[in-house]
Amino acid sequence: MINIVNAVGSGNLHLELDLEQLGADLNVPYTEYDPENYHGLYVRFEEDGPLITVYRSGKYIIVGSSSLNELNETNDLFLNCIAELEGISIPDNTGFSIRNIVSTAEIGKELNLNALAIGLGLELVEFEPEQFPGLVYRPTDHPIVFLIFSSGKVVITGATDTDIATDGFEDLQSKINNIT
Repeated sequence: MINIVNAVGSGNLHLELDLEQLGADLNVPYTEYDPENYHGLYVRFEEDGPLITVYRSGKYIIVGSSSLNELNETNDLFLNCIAELEGISIPDNTGFSIRNIVSTAEIGKELNLNALAIGLGLELVEFEPEQFPGLVYRPTDHPIVFLIFSSGKVVITGATDTDIATDGFEDLQSKINNIT
């Protein structure tokens, strides 16, 4: 079973924005715009909630959601706040989509990463324990990347929906069981 730890989505308002004015006008508890530090406007509805970064071009990205539902709710809330502002018209289609789901899972046993690197195929694996304690596996049959640790913990990145992550993880478990 996989657990989502970060869902990332992005969209486009299709209009040029004055970020300083937008930050002042938004009726949102947390906004920050410091163009000397970073060129995007940061928006949060809760102190520890998902972070929305808005760019002058009208493009925006939402990071830090712990579920797809939270990601979509944050997007809807953001668009509603923008729609309430005078002089800003939100397009019917912002093209909002899920860009990346980072999730975790457990193999359920300790792993010998050296043996696993050979078994999974050295051409698909990066394993340099002096630099990083995990094995990076990029399977050719799934559009995701696995970070596999000797404890049996696995981080799955690059999925755009949970089915992709789940299918990939189930396939990885099967491969590991055949190797060990």
